[in-house]
Amino acid sequence: MEYFYTLLKLFTMYFKIGLFNFGGGLASIPLLQRELEKNGFMSYNEFFDVLSISQMTPGAIAMNTATFVGNKVAGLPGAIVATFALALPSIIVMLILVKILKKLEDNLYKKSIFFILKSLTAGLILYAGYMIAKVTWIVEGRIEMKTISISIIVFLIAYKKKINPVILIVSSGFIGYIIL
Repeated sequence: MEYFYTLLKLFTMYFKIGLFNFGGGLASIPLLQRELEKNGFMSYNEFFDVLSISQMTPGAIAMNTATFVGNKVAGLPGAIVATFALALPSIIVMLILVKILKKLEDNLYKKSIFFILKSLTAGLILYAGYMIAKVTWIVEGRIEMKTISISIIVFLIAYKKKINPVILIVSSGFIGYIIL
């Protein structure tokens, strides 16, 4: 019975995250991290380890995280439940929105809502970046200049050169291995 309750908690948590996940996986990091701690599935530091692995594997970061967490908490059924629960709200909402948006092609209210949603998404992504930076740049009260430097260099390369993120991830991991 406890196992079923765990699966139900996973489903409820990821359904809620999927329902309010505007802006993709990175924007959902604050909500996901809070929910994982609140439900006792994962500590703050464990979450950022999972987040790093999820960013390095193919696919959407939110889906990768759901699959990884679900598997850690309840094995393969947990991975399936968490991943399905995360995707379900998007499927339902997209089916409804397609019908509505076709009717509202040039509507001013629609344009205003999308403007606000883009602003909201940018803010959530900035907050997620702050949370990751806080854990990565300050370790046990010490400022980690090497990791700050790598972050800045990667940001500048991505911004100026538009290099494939996979190349940046692999090369940063290699550089980090050498210098840390």
